[in-house]
Amino acid sequence: MNQKPNYRLHSRVTLAFLVIAIVSAISYLTIMSGVLGRLETATLDTMLGHELEELVVELAKNPEAQLPDTASVKAYLQSRDHLRPVPDYLKNLDANVYHKMRVGKKIYQVAVVDLNNDRMYLTFDITAISLNQSLLLVLLISGGLLITIVLVVSGFWLFRKFLLPVSNLADEVSGIDPNDRNIHIEDKYRGYEVGMIAQAIDDFLGRLDEFVEREQSFTAAVSHELRTPIAVIGTATDLLELKGVTGEQQEVINRIRESTSYMGNVIEALLFFARGSHKLFEKTLPELSLPRVIIKVLRSYKEEASAKQLKLRIKLKSRLKTRMSESHMEIMLGNLIRNAIASTDAGEIKVTLFENGFSVKDTGVGIEPGEVELINKSGHLTPNHSGFGLGLYLVKSICKAYGLKCEVQSTVGKGAEFLVYFPEKVLVQKPASE
Repeated sequence: MNQKPNYRLHSRVTLAFLVIAIVSAISYLTIMSGVLGRLETATLDTMLGHELEELVVELAKNPEAQLPDTASVKAYLQSRDHLRPVPDYLKNLDANVYHKMRVGKKIYQVAVVDLNNDRMYLTFDITAISLNQSLLLVLLISGGLLITIVLVVSGFWLFRKFLLPVSNLADEVSGIDPNDRNIHIEDKYRGYEVGMIAQAIDDFLGRLDEFVEREQSFTAAVSHELRTPIAVIGTATDLLELKGVTGEQQEVINRIRESTSYMGNVIEALLFFARGSHKLFEKTLPELSLPRVIIKVLRSYKEEASAKQLKLRIKLKSRLKTRMSESHMEIMLGNLIRNAIASTDAGEIKVTLFENGFSVKDTGVGIEPGEVELINKSGHLTPNHSGFGLGLYLVKSICKAYGLKCEVQSTVGKGAEFLVYFPEKVLVQKPASE
């Protein structure tokens, strides 16, 4: 594989291994240090005890027996202090207890024993033994550290060898563009433990590609089939006008023409998204005056609002211009207005154009908080608002294509407000408030 290594996964495992190794090493050294200390104490106590027993027996047989006075073992009797003075550092020690003490550079194990009316002090020089024990402890610590380093280095190498493909596979899968098709990653991981996982991902992506292709083909086929009757309707209205019509008939023809125009725009939008044409180049799109589009769309819904005795209001706080398809803008605004009319029985529908977007606000039944969250996430079809199906899906799709931000605010019983914000990239110029 020629991929750039990703150390995140195996580094985490290596770090965990390092912590385990260090804790194990510290625990091992602590236990060994305690065992060595106890072993030293037991050994010295045993040696000193044997020496003390022999000396007590000898003094019992011969009170005038000579006391040991070697480089490592010395004995003192309080009754013979005038012959061999008892060192001051021994005089204050408790009797019948073993003591370990340091005198200058020497380390002694001392036994103090009361013998009838006398007291005996027996010292055993353990400087060399303690030095050897310290050396052994240093060797154990060095060995433990060396083993820890070897384990960490080998663990890092092993985890890098065996877990790096897993980390790379995770990064590659997470970086797959949903719009890309015919992706195959199995070949890159053939021979690795994750090869079966890569193969399963390839199989899933293949089935997903087939599903998307069927969906796009179906949408495209339906959209193409719908173009024919719309074209027939448009031609029929043109023929009616040529034959001459009354004023009332002209109004009907105008409504038919507006409806067929809107339906044509919807079909074009469906084809646009069915082809997966989600990457737009805003600079190549014509400038679009939003006040003009808003007035045009509101005019087309005037009769529908009047049938429910609803007022359509417009509030222009700016003369906003953007670079986007006029049909997409009409579909987005028209669906929001139609949804507002459908969910409102009394009051008004107000469209407000502000500095960086627009809003559609109604005085209808409102939307439940849980449904607001679902709508914000995915254009969910709510039980009480049948108009929030394909229409809101198109709104969400158009917003996603242009990078617009759509929000929903609602109070149950007081109405709902849909707000759409335009990013800087689609604005022709910074809007000026009027």
